[in-house]
Amino acid sequence: MHRKITLHYTFDSAEIDENLQENRNNLFSLKSILRDSVRIDSITIISHASPDGGYRHNIELARERGLVLKNFILKECSDSVRLTSDRIILKDGAENWQGLTDMVDSRYSRHDREKVLRILADTSVGPETRKWRLKQLDGGYTWDYLYRHYMPSLRTSTVICIYVTLEEPEIPVLQEEAPVVVPQEPEQEPIPEPMPVPVPSPQQAPRTPIFALRSNLLVPLLNIGAEVPIGNRWSVSADYYFPWIWPSPKNKDCFELLGWSVEGRYWFGKNRTASDRLHGHSLGLYGAGGYYDFERNYEGQQGEFVSAGLDYTYAMPIGRKKRVNLEFTIAVGYIHAWARNYNVHGEGGPLFREEGDVLFDYFGPTKAAVSLVIPFYGKEGRK
Repeated sequence: MHRKITLHYTFDSAEIDENLQENRNNLFSLKSILRDSVRIDSITIISHASPDGGYRHNIELARERGLVLKNFILKECSDSVRLTSDRIILKDGAENWQGLTDMVDSRYSRHDREKVLRILADTSVGPETRKWRLKQLDGGYTWDYLYRHYMPSLRTSTVICIYVTLEEPEIPVLQEEAPVVVPQEPEQEPIPEPMPVPVPSPQQAPRTPIFALRSNLLVPLLNIGAEVPIGNRWSVSADYYFPWIWPSPKNKDCFELLGWSVEGRYWFGKNRTASDRLHGHSLGLYGAGGYYDFERNYEGQQGEFVSAGLDYTYAMPIGRKKRVNLEFTIAVGYIHAWARNYNVHGEGGPLFREEGDVLFDYFGPTKAAVSLVIPFYGKEGRK
């Protein structure tokens, strides 16, 4: 008979981790065969790496996983099994593109499904070109989705073709007219019952963003914001701007601003899941307010303002593990301000305010931001 047992690995590792996915049950089955079987004719190990990372490195990683597993099998094998090193065959599976294709075909339902399948099916180009094409889809989010949901299941070594056999007793040939001799069946060691193949448990819930902090890099270290997703399509956020730069004692120039804003966003895209939160394209409605003090060449204005408008944001994951986002935002809206003009009579002199308030209204572009976003993750469905 034959058996097929699969072990999984963590990212960029050849170490056998019994606590990973179904490894504990599968290692138990493998050890049982190695210790209890009467004879194993051969073992074939096919090792894979997931397609993320460099192709040449992944070839070496897959080969190392096979060697580590081969040594493990030889160590765990009992003397009665009589298994030698030359009967363990290693086959390098390299990057598991076929496994990725099968999972995308059966489980992937995002809007660019057909594009992904076409790229995976194009064997006329090398693996690095396929990776590059996948990374261009949806601003890099498609590759991040594949990395988080499918790649962990492709880092495997599969032990197959384990043949457990017993020597068959010889049956003597009956001679003509010779008395019939009923041979006594030799005692045989019991054939072990096949171990039940563990049924893989459902994939663990992916880590999903439940909260995020952000800062506009166009005014670095002078603002901070927070955003909370509500379901898979909505989020609410608040930002605080504090570019409050104290003027020099000369009282010639000044740029001081304190502002607050709150916003609700709707995120676009078909078939959004919990792991899609805070990624992609969105449209937001915001309200803001604050006060300011702007001065140039001894003449300035102090006042308060309120603002409301719409903004468009595109957020994309960046970094090796795609755990940080980069947001691009532009907004249009309305500003109403109450201001008081003032001037300073001479260098280092006191501030003299003019009588009366100046009111003004503005409609047009109100905000531009390139924000670094740091999400905090949890698991969907955690109690």
